Amino acid sequence: MKHIILYILATVTLLSCGSDTKPAEQSTAPAINFKTSSVPVPFAGNWISETYLRDIKEHQSPRKAQENIEECYIQLPDNTLRPSTMVINFHEGISDLVTVNNNGVFQLWEKQGDTLSNLKYTIKPLSRDTIKIDDKLFIKINSSPAGNEPRILEEILFKGTYITKKGEHIEFKSNGEVSGFGKYKYYKPLIDYFDAGLQIDQVGLGETADKMEYFGFKFKRNKLELYKLKCDAYDEVDNRCVEVSYGIKAYDLQKSSGE
Repeated sequence: MKHIILYILATVTLLSCGSDTKPAEQSTAPAINFKTSSVPVPFAGNWISETYLRDIKEHQSPRKAQENIEECYIQLPDNTLRPSTMVINFHEGISDLVTVNNNGVFQLWEKQGDTLSNLKYTIKPLSRDTIKIDDKLFIKINSSPAGNEPRILEEILFKGTYITKKGEHIEFKSNGEVSGFGKYKYYKPLIDYFDAGLQIDQVGLGETADKMEYFGFKFKRNKLELYKLKCDAYDEVDNRCVEVSYGIKAYDLQKSSGE
């Protein structure tokens, strides 16, 4: 029996040696370098922190919403290898971030000089209008640009048609323009309150986009109240008011139903 088994093994070995079967060749294609390869970004656009957006909708106060927010806004490019800035509490930001696609995973890397040096964030798309950046949810918004600054509050808070007590119709547009408001043609709500003289929510109204008169504002659901600013403390050195409060009410506006 032993001789039969050895004969079978020897026969199998000889047949294997004489076979034309060749070992599978390993792929020699070079790995794609995500630091130099550009691909489309399927979720390009403007993204706002879900926490900030929820707070604005609930309390309608950008000053309050800024208090406990960190990463709050980012504009993602159409293609990878293009720059982005992560805005932090609408007061500062992490610039020189570059979007990459690392083996199917979208990431934001910090750039030093010409080198992508450090992974900062990982981006995970959840739906057409929702992404997660690390552990924070972001919602897509259609904010129009204003130079280097996006018009965020114009889109998520002010936009709409309002009616005065006299029945006049005033429209606040998402592009920063206002119509039907007498001499005022432009408006600009403040989004950053980390400075002196910003103790209350404020919005600028102007005949031109670069010269604004600022008012305190209060939203009470569909009612917008605008107040003259009252200066409570003035800095003679810096020649500016450093503490303000609500003064005389200047305008009462009721937002049209359905907006």
